[in-house]
Amino acid sequence: MDRKSFIKTSALAAAAFAMPRHSFGAVGGSDKIKVALVGCGSRGTGAISNMFDADNNIQIVALGDLFPDAVAKCEKVFKAHVDKRNAVKSSEVWKVKPETTFFGLDAIDKVLNTDADVVALATTPVFRTSQIEKCLKAGKHVFAEKPICIDATQYRKVVRELIPLADSKGLNVLCGTQMRYQSAIREAVDRVRDGQIGDIISGVFLRYEGTYLTKSGWIELPQNLRPETVEYQLRNWLAFRWTSGDQMVEQYVHNLDMALWAFGELPSEAVGSGGRQSDIPHPQMGDRYSNCHVQFDFPSGKTLTAACRQEFSTTPYAPFRVYGTKGVLEMSFGKQRISGEKPWESEYQKKPELVCEHEALFGAIRKGEHLNTMKACADSCFAGILGRESCYSSKRLKWDWILAKSMQNYLPQALSLGGEKPIEPVPFPAKYNLEKGAMES
Repeated sequence: MDRKSFIKTSALAAAAFAMPRHSFGAVGGSDKIKVALVGCGSRGTGAISNMFDADNNIQIVALGDLFPDAVAKCEKVFKAHVDKRNAVKSSEVWKVKPETTFFGLDAIDKVLNTDADVVALATTPVFRTSQIEKCLKAGKHVFAEKPICIDATQYRKVVRELIPLADSKGLNVLCGTQMRYQSAIREAVDRVRDGQIGDIISGVFLRYEGTYLTKSGWIELPQNLRPETVEYQLRNWLAFRWTSGDQMVEQYVHNLDMALWAFGELPSEAVGSGGRQSDIPHPQMGDRYSNCHVQFDFPSGKTLTAACRQEFSTTPYAPFRVYGTKGVLEMSFGKQRISGEKPWESEYQKKPELVCEHEALFGAIRKGEHLNTMKACADSCFAGILGRESCYSSKRLKWDWILAKSMQNYLPQALSLGGEKPIEPVPFPAKYNLEKGAMES
């Protein structure tokens, strides 16, 4: 499938996302929706808390995680969140039992044997594509945190197999690119579509942050755990390329998604460069870059300057600007502004996007509507993959070439929590193999 076919599919998917038209069997409006969580860290705990805020007529019925220590904290934080809201008692919502709590790499397989209606996936990104597939085959609705694919192999899987699978089964899949549910951004994009800034010429989206992994740089890990162990790398997944997909795919996908949404088309090629702050120790802090800078070109002539940086003691700076012939749109995580011939400024959205996205998911389930947002999210992830590979190789790359030629697959065929996994050097352009997506020895 070439890029033009992908764009056509993307347009159809976007239309379906904007206005669901197909009715399937659904949970009734007054029924309890049973939710299972796989990935009980801070984002997973936050996700089910956001779900409760969106619809307090739910029950959390099962949990899955790689490690037992994550579950106790998840329960404590979630119950405190529910009780603080005073809508219902946490005991009415938290229905997880020892027999519905699972650990290890196969935890999701056991979760899928429970009676959960919806599975929330907030696991390490490398597992997301395969876990979405398992959920759909088990007949479950899905909330999938971003990114939903971190390499070309996974992207092809999502677009060619998983999107049609969800559609054929009438299963709802909502992805965690939550800025699509920010009302002010939606209005801003509509205004751009209506020509308020004229014809789009270019965009500049920067996301510079003053930390690498956390404020201290370190993830809290059990003592005497070596970087070469699989457990170390999965507990410290933000630091490694194979687990996270690097920052351009793992985090900056939010910004790419906003830009591509505003632009209304996909890039045709990219050229980038990047690197790693010299005092970030390898392999203790992984093998990924700490900065990526990419220029995307589009078929219509638009250009997008995209850059992300996570480095110690640097200045945070995050302007997101779309330049048109008649004005400029300044996007943000708060207010949106247009300057030029027809100036405009939005209000702040009072309800968090992280809640609004789940209102959309549960609303579709209760109304019997079909919501599948995988295509837009996957496209934004793939733009990040294209940019990342251009940075690693320092080559100008075409979307179609990476789509057709890259055999990169970050998910290991065999993995054991008690085993070890060699850590590659930080990518170096002269030794980077694009088709394999790995360093040459």
